[in-house]
Amino acid sequence: MDLLAQAGAGLNFWNAPSGSAELIIKIVLALVLSGAFFFGLIAAPANLRRPIVGVFTFLAGLFYVTYWLWPSAIARDPGQAPLNPVEGVAFWLEDALPQVANFSNILTAFLLGLGVYSVARIHVGKLVKRQRDWEFSLVLIASMLLMILFGYWNWFNRHSPTGGLLEDPANWHFQQFASDMLFDGLLQQMDAAMFSMIAFYILSAAYRAFRIRSVEATILLAAALIVMLSLMGAVAYKWGNNSFIQTHPNLSLEAIAGWLSDNVQTPSIRGIDFGVGIGSLAMGLRIWLNLERQEAS
Repeated sequence: MDLLAQAGAGLNFWNAPSGSAELIIKIVLALVLSGAFFFGLIAAPANLRRPIVGVFTFLAGLFYVTYWLWPSAIARDPGQAPLNPVEGVAFWLEDALPQVANFSNILTAFLLGLGVYSVARIHVGKLVKRQRDWEFSLVLIASMLLMILFGYWNWFNRHSPTGGLLEDPANWHFQQFASDMLFDGLLQQMDAAMFSMIAFYILSAAYRAFRIRSVEATILLAAALIVMLSLMGAVAYKWGNNSFIQTHPNLSLEAIAGWLSDNVQTPSIRGIDFGVGIGSLAMGLRIWLNLERQEAS
């Protein structure tokens, strides 16, 4: 607890001086211990591996649950000692949070690396065995390697002592132009093209949903039509220029569309978000308590 209480108050057990032998030794020791743990976990029998993973998952979730439910300290001064056990636990949780968050970020990076390894293993296998559509696997692997190469090359250049000069494109070199072409010139444009094509599927789904076959579909069609017409400047102007509408401004397309948005659309979205939140909470509890594993086995 004392070690964690020192977090954020200068150098301590968790943050040795940058570049020091102490920090290097701690990093090497952490890598060795974590590597031994993971290799041991892989070598462990399946019936023993699942309980170990379940225990660590429960402990990780328990920390965040306790942090959010335990009374937190208000206006805490640096170096202040806790007045009672409840406040002591609050101080411990607050000091431990940055370390746990950093550990979570490290695990996320490992998971990202695992995903890259999985994608590379599958597509390299297809490429070596010349399976069906191996040409697409070749394009994917080549694109990934090129993006990694020029992305890191550009990153190292921008973090060099002369990296500030690269803020001006006039000082760019081959690696900056290549990175910009791969990301802004290809990836961003292909994303935009993909979402443009998705728009046609959305239009097709909207057409099927808006076909008048029931009272609900009729209400949905009328509401969508009013909202779309309110966004058409010429139609909204022509509708609002009517003398009857001018004397009854609440019947203008903008007013009706605003009423639908504020009193129908927004409450509906909040209801959906509330249901999604309950579902996410239930799923989180099942994962935290390892219930999915037990049912699967």
